[in-house]
Amino acid sequence: MSEPDTTRDTLLRGRVILHQPRRGFRSSLDPVLLTGFLAPPYGRFLDIGAGTGAVSFLLLAKDEHATGVAVEIQDRLAALAASGLRENTFADRLLVAKSDVRQLGDSFTEAFDLVATNPPFRPVGVGNLPGHGERALAHHEVALTLREWVHAAHRCLRPGGRLGVVFPMDRLVELSTVLDRAGLPAAVIRPVAPRSGEPAMRCLVEARKVTRSSPPITLPPLLVHEGDRFSPEVLAMLGG
Repeated sequence: MSEPDTTRDTLLRGRVILHQPRRGFRSSLDPVLLTGFLAPPYGRFLDIGAGTGAVSFLLLAKDEHATGVAVEIQDRLAALAASGLRENTFADRLLVAKSDVRQLGDSFTEAFDLVATNPPFRPVGVGNLPGHGERALAHHEVALTLREWVHAAHRCLRPGGRLGVVFPMDRLVELSTVLDRAGLPAAVIRPVAPRSGEPAMRCLVEARKVTRSSPPITLPPLLVHEGDRFSPEVLAMLGG
């Protein structure tokens, strides 16, 4: 990929470097919200649908003892994650794997303390499928469905391990049902709303691989904006 086709971006006030396509799939605020929601330590983590590496890089920057594997099925995004990783100080703590998470070998079974994912969030047939194939795969369940990535997370987590996911609020009931059936009941839920008084558009969910569970704790909404600026809490997550 030639240099004009990509951008070199930063997160956490320059502590994280990210290589992204100039056109195609680009990271949103969701990885920042997810990693701000998940409390360290992270131990050994698996990032499902890693894209260009934003979730993995943020986890590594927030916990100097964390190690992980970032799995991405798309060639260009996996290559960009690997090239961006080389520019970061935590490069020796992450493996970028160009792979289908459904086909990971036995060495990945019950191998992780945390699975973190910003997965495809729209079923095929709902909403407009992006014309760019890269974005379509990243945002719609073209190659990986909700049930498939939940099953993969359950297989890869050690007993007692946790799953962290950012997902559309209008699919929270569906997500919770799939998690319960997979043996990964939700433990903590936090809605994410654009502003005070507006409906939540996203939810942050932490689930655990346990045999018994209590009803999930629902936290007050995370407000993304305060007026025309990011809220103080989101600014803190951004490193500001």
